Amino acid sequence: MTHDDDDRTTFLFYAPEREPHAWGLDLAGLGETLREAFTEVRYEVRQDRTHQGEPYLSFWAATADGTEYDGTATVHGRDCVMLADSTVGEAALFLLWLRDSCLPAPDLVRFSSEPAVERGIETDWRLPANGDAARMVDELRHHIAVVDGT
Repeated sequence: MTHDDDDRTTFLFYAPEREPHAWGLDLAGLGETLREAFTEVRYEVRQDRTHQGEPYLSFWAATADGTEYDGTATVHGRDCVMLADSTVGEAALFLLWLRDSCLPAPDLVRFSSEPAVERGIETDWRLPANGDAARMVDELRHHIAVVDGT
């Protein structure tokens, strides 16, 4: 499922607006959780001009089947994880791991994408609190289709 034919894009996953820090995200802790879950991981908590000078986690992770994730996480404004250059299938598997392994409750995930941001669409899409990778793929694909107007 991770090597689908969908275009690559950036996905944003974040806590609800009304509970911006509901994830209780600890940047270094997330890095260590990535290290425990993925075959290869590199991460660093940084603080520079990115994210308005606030600390953020920069990470790269790979699975045993060769799927690679390049992303960042921040707690500035809202708890947020961004995955760059991912297909829907790849993002869905990462999101399933994030929802089920890192978050205090499965109903706390909102998401968007680079195409939505580029079009000025500020809607917080809600991720289902349950469901498998296929359901996550369906939700992400639906989002992309709505944003693209198809």
